[in-house]
Amino acid sequence: DYKQMAEIEPSICPRCGKEFYCSKSGKCWCYEVYIPLDKLEEIENTYESCLCPACLHEFAGPPKPDDGKFNR
Repeated sequence: DYKQMAEIEPSICPRCGKEFYCSKSGKCWCYEVYIPLDKLEEIENTYESCLCPACLHEFAGPPKPDDGKFNR
């Protein structure tokens, strides 16, 4: 619907400068990418905004049950 579309905004990746789309609704594509906690902290400390899919995937790793993100 219109409200959902309004929450998807074009963004510029601070790492590579490419345009990509970011959903401010909390259901963004980036929530599907597993980032180890140490890499997530590195991203947050280095960049002031979201990274594009290509750049974010460079930081991605396989889930580790001991680092907290997927613990149940």
